[in-house]
Amino acid sequence: MHVLNMLGLSADTLGNHNFDRGSQYLRDTLIPIAQFPYLSANTVFAAGGGYPPEWKPSTVFSFDGFKLGVVGFTLPELATLIFPGNLDPFVVTDPAAAINGEAAKLTAKGGLNAVVAVGHMGVDLDAAGNVVPPSDLLTLADNLNGVDALLGGHTHSQFIGTRNGILVGEAPNSGQRFDRIRLTIDTATKAVVYKTADWHKPWNIGVTADPQIQAYIDDLQAQLAPIFNTVIGSSTVKIPRADSCGRSDGRLCESLIGDVVTDAMRGTYSGVDFAITNSGGLRADLTCPFPDVAGDFCPSFTPPPYPITKGSVLGVLPFGNLSFTVTVNGAELKSMLENGVSRMPAADGRFSQVSGLCFTYDISAAAGSRVLGAVRQAANGTCTGPAVDLTAASTYKIVENDFMATGGDGYPVLYSRGTTQGVMDQDVSAWISGQGALTPALQGRITCTTSGTTACPVTLP
Repeated sequence: MHVLNMLGLSADTLGNHNFDRGSQYLRDTLIPIAQFPYLSANTVFAAGGGYPPEWKPSTVFSFDGFKLGVVGFTLPELATLIFPGNLDPFVVTDPAAAINGEAAKLTAKGGLNAVVAVGHMGVDLDAAGNVVPPSDLLTLADNLNGVDALLGGHTHSQFIGTRNGILVGEAPNSGQRFDRIRLTIDTATKAVVYKTADWHKPWNIGVTADPQIQAYIDDLQAQLAPIFNTVIGSSTVKIPRADSCGRSDGRLCESLIGDVVTDAMRGTYSGVDFAITNSGGLRADLTCPFPDVAGDFCPSFTPPPYPITKGSVLGVLPFGNLSFTVTVNGAELKSMLENGVSRMPAADGRFSQVSGLCFTYDISAAAGSRVLGAVRQAANGTCTGPAVDLTAASTYKIVENDFMATGGDGYPVLYSRGTTQGVMDQDVSAWISGQGALTPALQGRITCTTSGTTACPVTLP
């Protein structure tokens, strides 16, 4: 928040990660630091509606002879993406109705030239970059009135287009790209007569770091370095967040980071048959970068091997999740695997990474009926073990993260039946430390087939 203030941010909206520590922490600790307004027209008190003093539905920016209304909105499925209770005492209402209502109010006041809606919903793209319908952000655009441009996020997609006469844009996360939007106003009529957008890759060529921001970052790094710089293991190969289909956030196919994390989860707790974790919880490469990145929490090195530090693991698992063990029957296990591929061919954070089993799914089948079967991994890790019974006749002990166990990302709610274990990043760090040099390889744990016209993601050579 302090850095956002230093950047001079004009406004922000509310997404799922704003509620990682609950609404009270957001309201009492985070937002009071902000020197800019938070906007969400559809996040209201469950009892009676209305907004708390910490955010408002919209704001208006005045320029030379021009007024721009900005309406904020929040993704309607937010409650499934955070821990139960973290949203209380609020609810997220229909974003289209909230945006339309707020846009009408702003326009009725007079003097407004344009309205932009900004929020945390995205466009769904397949591995080739094609839009996967219906795509939440585009569906939202279809239902808006009185809005000139719509900016989204959440799905980490790179998209610019026009829908329902509205300019729609989304840029990838973490500053990989940024959108530049241009609204041309007729000074006589004060109406938008032309609009366009493009995205850009940021470069630091010829840019001098802001001394205040740099000093703040340097101080944080100095405090964290004694912990984060600790080398806990190594790998003979890179272990990236990107999956085997080249998706940078690892949400389409099996990934090395998914394999290693789930192997660590399964290897930490005795008697566990299978491990499963959502790809949305894996947020960075595990191995240190080469060439070295100045100021990171990794040593300079020449590969192989690739070092793994405590900071690397915390980059992968930054949310403080706990490991959670529970016994499920085969039908429940199948429902978990079905949930993981239910949004395919769109990339989604619920896409599951697994250990101990390999499964096959039909991407053209109806969601909920896609998983065709599963086998155990053999002792050497290959997908050559006996079949897994995905019916209620068999039971298995699994380990997942506590977010999933409480219904996060649409997974079955199992929290009352199992056991909360250790902190997940600490489990992974300890397991890596005990392995010597890792030698991970993709093993075909997740296999896509198609019985129809929907194509499977293409695995990179």
